[in-house]
Amino acid sequence: MAWGRVLVAASAAAFTIASVSGLTEVPGRGPKPVNSGRPAQGAFLVDFSKGHDDETQLLVDLDIDAEWLGVSYRDENVGFGRQGMSLVARRDPTPVSTHSSAEFQYVGFYGYGRYEAVIRASNAKGVVTAFFVYTGEDMGDPHDEIDVELVGRDSGRLHVNSFHHGKGTAKDIDLGFDTSEGEHLYAFEWLPDSITWFVDGVQVHRIAASDTEIPTTTGRVMASVWAANRTSVDWVGDAEFDTTVAFIRCISHVPLGRAAAQCSDSFAPPLP
Repeated sequence: MAWGRVLVAASAAAFTIASVSGLTEVPGRGPKPVNSGRPAQGAFLVDFSKGHDDETQLLVDLDIDAEWLGVSYRDENVGFGRQGMSLVARRDPTPVSTHSSAEFQYVGFYGYGRYEAVIRASNAKGVVTAFFVYTGEDMGDPHDEIDVELVGRDSGRLHVNSFHHGKGTAKDIDLGFDTSEGEHLYAFEWLPDSITWFVDGVQVHRIAASDTEIPTTTGRVMASVWAANRTSVDWVGDAEFDTTVAFIRCISHVPLGRAAAQCSDSFAPPLP
C-alpha cells in the first residue's frame, strides 16, 4: 500500500532488540547479499497465542492523513488470545476516519529472506487485512515495501504488491477459497533479483528484476486491518460495517542464507 505516511500523533518508545541465536549458515551460497538502509536484523518467530511481548512488539497508536486514505490505528484494537492476535476495525469516528483500525509492528528492520504469516482475514466490505514489510520517508528512507493484502469484499482473492522508491507493481490472484473462513499460510521470499509469493506452500506469483525494480531497503515487519475512505474506496469499497476482526496466529522471518524456525514448521493447510 502506498502510504505517503504522514504522522499526526504517535506513541514514542525505546526498544531493545535481542540477538537471535541458534541460526546456522546454509552452505554453498557464497557471500550474503546486503540490503540498503539499516543493517538487517536476524530471524524471528512469533506465536501470538502465547501473548504479547512489549519489548519487541509494537501496538500502534497514531493517525495517518494521506491523500488517498485517512486511517486511525488504536492500540486497544489489538488483542491476544487462543486464536492468536486479533486486529479489530470498528465504527469509531476520529479526526481522519469514520472508523478506528489496528496495526502491529515487529520492531527492528529486516531484509532479504522469507516472511510467513498464518492469517484468517476479515470479509467486511471496506476493510483490508495486510501483512507486509515497509519503510518510507517517515522512517528516513525511500519508500520500499512488499505486501500481502486481503480485501474483505473480494475474499476469494489475494492482492500482492511491491514498491521500489515509491514505484509499485501489483497483482490480484484468485485463490479458490474464502480467506475469512479459515487460517491460511501466506508467505513471500524477497531476494535481490526477485520476489515470490506463496499461499499454503504453493507459489502464486513471482516478479523478477529483469521485469521490474526490486525493493532493496530494509523495512519494518507489520500486520494491520484498516478501514477504507477517500479514494481507497474505489479499490476496497465503502466501510459500512460496525465491527470486524482478523486473526493472525503466527509471523516469522528467516534471513537469506540462514536456517531458523518459521510458521510453516507447525502449520497444516485446511483440507479442501
